[in-house]
Amino acid sequence: MKKIKLNLLLNFFPLFLFFTSCTPTSNLTNGTKVISKKFKNINKFDKTSLKNIDTNYFYEMVDSYMADINFSKIRDVGEDVPRKIQFYKNGRVRFFSFGIEDANPLNAGTRGIIYKNNNSIRIDFTNADQDGTLFVGTYQVKIENDKIYLLELPGTFLFKPSEYICYEYKKSNKIPENWKEYSSEW
Repeated sequence: MKKIKLNLLLNFFPLFLFFTSCTPTSNLTNGTKVISKKFKNINKFDKTSLKNIDTNYFYEMVDSYMADINFSKIRDVGEDVPRKIQFYKNGRVRFFSFGIEDANPLNAGTRGIIYKNNNSIRIDFTNADQDGTLFVGTYQVKIENDKIYLLELPGTFLFKPSEYICYEYKKSNKIPENWKEYSSEW
């Protein structure tokens, strides 16, 4: 069975590379490469996706670890680059690293969207492989009080991994009012 799954993966990998290499991109002012087309799942956004998220605050990463499919920590992975998330009321999401923050989304940040898929909340986000090729990744989202957990889902469902990378974010400082003046239409 494992051999069949591996053969399927190897057969479809060239197609995956072809389609992801054709993704239209552009550069922000600070040089960050972003996907320049709209995220396809934005049509699944509804306001209940943000019901337990305060869009007036940043969420700051406090931990990253390997977890099972239920978000339970299996093991630590070590330190990661400190990050923040900004949620917009229209379902857009922006990730950025500390020190590379800017109010204007055209200047800095990695883009994403939040939406519902059946009964679960997901975030599609811009990701890159080792060669810098951009593609859309997906997080499964769990919200508990002022914490948000993002479980990175595999790009293929041909096999189910035993571990997933999980990022834990905590509500932090208030978003300055002038940050809300900028459009977020990705």
